[in-house]
Amino acid sequence: MAQRKTMAEPYETPQEKETRWTAQRAAHDEQQHAYRAARTRKIARNWLVVGALVIIVAVMAAAVLL
Repeated sequence: MAQRKTMAEPYETPQEKETRWTAQRAAHDEQQHAYRAARTRKIARNWLVVGALVIIVAVMAAAVLL
């Protein structure tokens, strides 16, 4: 059954709505910041691994050529 709104139900004032929206925006911004930080760490770690592999291959190639 569909619920009907009545005058007895609590009404959210514009100030309460703005407060709720502000809290939601803050939570979303914090979540996005954490996501970006994790993504940056992952990219940095990948580049570190690639760099290490390049150095290992270069050392091995130099050892074979000498």
